[in-house]
Amino acid sequence: MPTINGRACVVNGTPVDKVFSNGRQVYGRNLALGTSKQVVQANDWNMQVADIKYDKSLGGNLCASVMINNADYASVLKQGSASIELITFDESGNILATASGKNINYNANGLSWCSISVDDNTESVQVVLFTNNMGQNAFYSCFKIEKGSVVTPYSPAPEDVM
Repeated sequence: MPTINGRACVVNGTPVDKVFSNGRQVYGRNLALGTSKQVVQANDWNMQVADIKYDKSLGGNLCASVMINNADYASVLKQGSASIELITFDESGNILATASGKNINYNANGLSWCSISVDDNTESVQVVLFTNNMGQNAFYSCFKIEKGSVVTPYSPAPEDVM
């Protein structure tokens, strides 16, 4: 955990990776560029939201999270659920492993997140927003990919706020 003058960085009881002089805080670094808190609709039932070329600097685990925002659209979604999925591939394109987040029902809002172990055989990692049996594609916001196996609060990629 980062420190300031030898003390862990904690804001309102939550560990943060960095606190800027203007008070802005950054949690686990978001590896996904162009994300926001704005609610948008997926453009496909199995929408790939990221394809990461894996390298060892990313460590042994990756975590992905997304806020599913279906409640306001329940009348058109009508049924089903949505979730996030991580899929690792080797250099030949073979699937090595998959991980799925919590299903969020068509009439609810909630965080779907999962983590996956990656090793030296991993060439790439895909992140997919999966819409399951709804009348339309899911609504989502706050998409985040980060190192490690524990989800942290949403923050944009540092490149998106500079």
